[in-house]
Amino acid sequence: MSDEQRQKLQETGLVEWSVFSELVAMDEDEEGFSKSLFQTFVDQVLDTFQQLDENLKEKNLDKLSALGHYLKGSAAALGLTTISTQCERIQNYGHKFNFDNFELTADDIRAPSGDSIPNETDNDTSKSNDKSNEQKAAPSTLHNKSPAIPAESSDEFWIALIQDALNKAREGFVKSRAALNEYFDDEL
Repeated sequence: MSDEQRQKLQETGLVEWSVFSELVAMDEDEEGFSKSLFQTFVDQVLDTFQQLDENLKEKNLDKLSALGHYLKGSAAALGLTTISTQCERIQNYGHKFNFDNFELTADDIRAPSGDSIPNETDNDTSKSNDKSNEQKAAPSTLHNKSPAIPAESSDEFWIALIQDALNKAREGFVKSRAALNEYFDDEL
């Protein structure tokens, strides 16, 4: 890899460079080793995100916690800090432990993003269109669009926290994958 590719990936802040550089150093012994690790991880993420979606629908907090733990470890071993951090949230919230004192707001409650992973080419124009449509709506309609924040004692509260973390993990995955595609000059 060129110095420019290394520097660009490092500047993204998406990877823990000390971990990542150790993995890339293993390519000296076996060409393409690090890339194959990341490709395996991409496959693992896609499968695990699907399982997380299924368990969110079932509100299976124990399984959600286990899946978060599983993906957290894999992401951390590859130096993918953004994904690892969000998976740690999933793991802890599945045990009903708000370790980071995250305060759920109506803005944090988003609909599940489904089984698909947004790709790097998706743009975010829908948000600006939604805001302009909201401004045209009657005031009573605006109040009906805000979801209620569930009580912390309810499973719905923990599911909402996990959904927030999963959405952020997906966003981190898309950004990390795009940066790694550019680094490896190939599609993972």
